[in-house]
Amino acid sequence: MKKPKNPDIAGADHRLVFLGPPGSGKGTQARLLATRRGLTHISTGVILRAEIKAETPVGLKARKYIVTGRLVPDEMIRSLAEDAVRDANFSKFILDGYPRTIQQAQWLCEFLDAQDASLTAVIQLMIDEDDVVMRLSQRRIHSLTGENFHLSNKPPPEEEAEFMVSRPDDQPDAIRKRLKVYYRETHPLIEYYDAQGLLLPVQALGSFSEVHAQIRSTLQIP
Repeated sequence: MKKPKNPDIAGADHRLVFLGPPGSGKGTQARLLATRRGLTHISTGVILRAEIKAETPVGLKARKYIVTGRLVPDEMIRSLAEDAVRDANFSKFILDGYPRTIQQAQWLCEFLDAQDASLTAVIQLMIDEDDVVMRLSQRRIHSLTGENFHLSNKPPPEEEAEFMVSRPDDQPDAIRKRLKVYYRETHPLIEYYDAQGLLLPVQALGSFSEVHAQIRSTLQIP
């Protein structure tokens, strides 16, 4: 059923989805808001990597797809997301990385509606393609510790410069390919959630704290 425009989100038992292209900072902002507001941050990517590392039955099955260059089936990602939402008691959670497609969004809607726990809002982190390329191409990873740095926002220590590496998928050409996938598969969710009156756009440019302040203001929370 179509939801009314401008949902009453102040003081709500937040059930949120964070949307945005690669480099929009949705994972960082979701983790920060979850920590500060006592919410459960549900990242299907993080969950899947943990399952693979722990060599669980799900992880072993997913690894077979990944090592052969295939995508992990939607049904498997759906199961991980639904289990995590169920573990959060269908309340006070932020979904990051799911849904990625209209079909996944429809699955999520059916799953939550069955528990009378529909989404509160969908935060859309907006950023231009050129800004994404610039932001991601400046990301560096410490080859020994795995710590993430950013040449502009979080510069690595000068004495550690020799250990800084750039990920292959953070090269400009690779970034633009990732963006094409995003616009083809995930961007249609913007119109989908806007039609339900759930979409809350937030500009993703600025410092992490500035963007976070915008998100809290948009959600009408201190």
